[in-house]
Amino acid sequence: MHEEGNKTIESTQGRWWLAKNGLPEGPLSHQEITDALKLNRISSADYAYSSDEKEWKPLSDWSGFECGPEESALQSPPAPPVESYPIEPLITNPRLSPMANWICIYTLQISPWLWCFYTISQMTYGTVLDENDPLMGIEALAIFFSMLASLGVTISLFIGGARLRALSRSGPNIIILSIVVATAVNLLLFLWGMVIIAMADQSQFASKTVAAELIDYFVGIVGICEWAFMLTTLFWLRRNARFLPLS
Repeated sequence: MHEEGNKTIESTQGRWWLAKNGLPEGPLSHQEITDALKLNRISSADYAYSSDEKEWKPLSDWSGFECGPEESALQSPPAPPVESYPIEPLITNPRLSPMANWICIYTLQISPWLWCFYTISQMTYGTVLDENDPLMGIEALAIFFSMLASLGVTISLFIGGARLRALSRSGPNIIILSIVVATAVNLLLFLWGMVIIAMADQSQFASKTVAAELIDYFVGIVGICEWAFMLTTLFWLRRNARFLPLS
């Protein structure tokens, strides 16, 4: 009598079939499937058929089934909130020292803008010699070469700064080489300019407006500050680059 009562109760709960290799396996009771889940013999992704609902669905979509402890532990949690994402600086690196980060800021942000500033200011106040002077073509060639060389140095500094920020050992070497080349080129252009001025007739100098002269003085002050920082960077990197966390 007792066994017949259990069968009657179990039959009212419906019967289940599991999909195994494209074939139904069963019938199984609700308790048998639950025990198999707890023992990790089956997965919650396995498809099951209910005699009551008359449809196939993954076990995870059926209510009343619990996953085994191991399977529950392996399930991926939901995505963390956006507030937990680290915000990495664009032009600095927290692992670098303050001076190294200032070098990154200069090479990645300040240097390109300074090149644009120098180029626009040069186009604004023009040449030193009058356009009728025979040496004016040589001065224009020197200005063009100066702009081209400064562009190359700016690009090289940007690449070195990007590698330094990425903790690459080649970063300081590229920056040091760029500063050395820039120094040599500017000294050569300075001597070239002095020779042109010495050979030119004083009466052939182009007249400058007050605005052009102010721009010229401002460019000179900015240039002195930039070169002071570049030389400081050169000596600092030669002395401290080996202590940076580079690879």
